[in-house]
Amino acid sequence: MLIGHDSVPSDQTLLMEQPIEKCLSISPNRLSMLRRLGVYRAYDLVSLFPKDYEDWTKRSVIAELRDKEDCSFCAIVRQKPSIFRKGRLSVIQTVLADETGVIKAVWFNQPYYRTKLEVGTTYLFRGKIKRDGKSFEVINPNFREEGTDEIPGIRPIYPMTKGLTQNNVRAWVERVLPEILSELPEPIPVSVRKSEHLCSASYAYEKIHLPQDSSEIEEARKRLIFEELFMIIGGLKAIKRQKASEGNAKSICPDRAAKESLKRFIRSFPFKLTEDQERVFLEISMDLSSNRPMNRLVQGDVGSGKTAVAAAAMCLCAVCGHQSIFMAPTSVLSYQHYMNLKDLFEIVGIRSDLMLGSTSVAEKRQIRARLKSGETKVLIGTHAVLSEKNEYNSLALLITDEQHRFGVRQRGALSADSAEDLHTLVMSATPIPRTLAMILYGDLDISVIRSVPSGRMPIETYLANSAEDSRVYEIMKRQMKAGRQVYYVCPQIESDEESEGIASVTEQYELFRNSVFPSCRVALLHGGMPSDHKDTVMRDFSEGNVDLLVTTTVIEVGVDNANASLMVIENAERFGLATLHQLRGRIGRGPHRSVCILKSDSEDELATKRLKTVCSTTDGFVLAEKDLELRGPGDFFGTRQHGLPALRIANLYRDAGLLERISEMVDRIFDKDGGFTSGESARLFDAFTRRFGREMDNPPL
Repeated sequence: MLIGHDSVPSDQTLLMEQPIEKCLSISPNRLSMLRRLGVYRAYDLVSLFPKDYEDWTKRSVIAELRDKEDCSFCAIVRQKPSIFRKGRLSVIQTVLADETGVIKAVWFNQPYYRTKLEVGTTYLFRGKIKRDGKSFEVINPNFREEGTDEIPGIRPIYPMTKGLTQNNVRAWVERVLPEILSELPEPIPVSVRKSEHLCSASYAYEKIHLPQDSSEIEEARKRLIFEELFMIIGGLKAIKRQKASEGNAKSICPDRAAKESLKRFIRSFPFKLTEDQERVFLEISMDLSSNRPMNRLVQGDVGSGKTAVAAAAMCLCAVCGHQSIFMAPTSVLSYQHYMNLKDLFEIVGIRSDLMLGSTSVAEKRQIRARLKSGETKVLIGTHAVLSEKNEYNSLALLITDEQHRFGVRQRGALSADSAEDLHTLVMSATPIPRTLAMILYGDLDISVIRSVPSGRMPIETYLANSAEDSRVYEIMKRQMKAGRQVYYVCPQIESDEESEGIASVTEQYELFRNSVFPSCRVALLHGGMPSDHKDTVMRDFSEGNVDLLVTTTVIEVGVDNANASLMVIENAERFGLATLHQLRGRIGRGPHRSVCILKSDSEDELATKRLKTVCSTTDGFVLAEKDLELRGPGDFFGTRQHGLPALRIANLYRDAGLLERISEMVDRIFDKDGGFTSGESARLFDAFTRRFGREMDNPPL
């Protein structure tokens, strides 16, 4: 049964697209706060869905109030409120009672409440309950006098940023929402809405913000979760289909001589390709043989051999007379890739070059001449390879390593200026759950390398606390004495008043250099350093000139050192599981036994459980699923990534099954419409661009 109406405006450039400052009388300061919440237009404001609700309609008696819960209850004020002051701090206390018991009420820094509460009067209170032994309190409760018209019903609680209040956002939503209900896009076909028992868009948006009861909230949430996933999957699949339909890339089809050169190149590897590597390379080869541009993600855990597959793909292009770009996130990693691949390419007569931001002008000029003539078949480097000054003879393939930070549009940046589309291969050593990959890389095909080449040393992971520092330091000393190298990772650069008990990289560096390991070569590395300084430190470490590297997570994808055998991670509870796994992947790259020690003094049961999970498995995909469950997609990479749409109501872990089902539905809709430019498909993509266009960096379509 459908609820609400389906009115669709004839003029689609109406109030919902208006800048929010034209809809509301709002100061520039508050406008900037709203933008921090992703609110630029009226549509963004009504798409800022409540994260929870204050339900004043559900009341408990005092005896049934539960610890740590927000509760509503009626009570009489038994004592005259007292006030205690200490400096700028004020504390008001009183005692409340009903027929089942008594509870103390406490307000901090709200002295005006003292005159608003009258002894003997009954009020409706709502606040967080605190039970601790005999202590029974409600902290900072809101209240209304019972029997008046001021008693609220169900009030939304919105995502917030410093400087705004819930009342601000509630008032703005109530002002804008009625004006645009009739303009909201309706991307879900009627047939799907009927089969899924979904209400209309206008009903859902109204009731998610202004519900009368919990059933209306559930009805609205069901519809809006479906809509959010439906629009994202539909939009990304449309982009993917557009790329596939363009058919304007080079077709890489090797002749017999080229195939022999490719076989010779692969045989020169110091290891035999695993079945996973062979399968993924076959998938890439099939993509490259078509004139439809390849857009493929190769996912593989740390050490699974993605670079070898990428090298084989570049060799395939080169022996067919075409050029490739291999782009890495740091200068040090680019340099290491170049040194590892240069000799292999030379075996089959392929010229490769390295281009970094620090490469001299004269050397860049020579490299560009070789690129233009076609002499250089493989260019390895950082973002410098994207320079507009680089002219290619026959560029066919772009490979980006660890570039999950690229948005959809950036992945096509080079092709946009070319007469032909490039085949694109994106590699990531961050295991990404399938549901998150469907959103993050919805415009790409996905290949997964799960197996690890034989001979790779497993990494042992253990827990420790600060009481065991002397033991941990002794282990570090033994490793360095044996000629091995050590990482010591801290969660922050400097200490401050709000981070008591959190290790800073600068303090640890000074401690180790001056007191604990004065005879060792200790280096400092963090993201606040100039780029050339960071590159120098990482290069010194990779070349064995540093025994102990005290660092932040900047090394997560920055260096490859086969001699590093020990990593200690301070305050490990502050990192996501995926980040911890990625960090420990910096060790275990050589023939030496490798150990990762997770230090934590946290007494939180969930934090301990998470860390024990890291100790119990080296499967990055298992940890990635757990991380998504515990932290959500927004924090999966530590910070929200550019190009990842903000899910405001759906949850990729909870709604994984729905996401898979929607993906199949969208494919059927596109197939029925014969593309994505007409009928229900066009309506779906239009809704996607309206809602997520800014976040997806306005992908051109």
